[in-house]
Amino acid sequence: MEWSVLLKVFVTFLPFIGALAVVVGLPGTFIAWLGLALYAVSTRFAHVSGWALLGTFFGCAFFELADNLISGLMVKKFGASKGSMVMAWVGGILGAVLSGFLGGMLGFIGSAFLGFIGAFLGSYTSVYWWERYRLNRTSSEAKKAAFGTVVGRLMGIALKLAWIIWLISLIWRL
Repeated sequence: MEWSVLLKVFVTFLPFIGALAVVVGLPGTFIAWLGLALYAVSTRFAHVSGWALLGTFFGCAFFELADNLISGLMVKKFGASKGSMVMAWVGGILGAVLSGFLGGMLGFIGSAFLGFIGAFLGSYTSVYWWERYRLNRTSSEAKKAAFGTVVGRLMGIALKLAWIIWLISLIWRL
């Protein structure tokens, strides 16, 4: 087997780790970008130029920011307050961390799976609580606003996974 194929297989591992990180709620696009950067440096920029590497780095930053923006916009679109936008972010992080910690007792798969579920539950619960008990909205209004966090998070995950697939295609030249 040629060394370049082995290199591609090796550096493609980082984008897959990045995709798992995205699902759990971490900035996985940068982890995926490290695979592309490692490939570019290893091939002495023969297949990926320095400018392309710089552009994809800024692309990662853009998609991470876009994920947060989309989540916030969806929460707002579903009738939530500005405070709920912050609560969705804080609740998502706390839910992912706490659930991931508890899932860690079950191993890596348990940690990743429960972290993913915890991010959604944390966002949903924190927005529902904020809208219902802090702003005294009805239960149905609070549920609708909290559902916006789920929609926004799913849209952000899909966007970042599409970006990671594109980064992998740069490595493999698909």
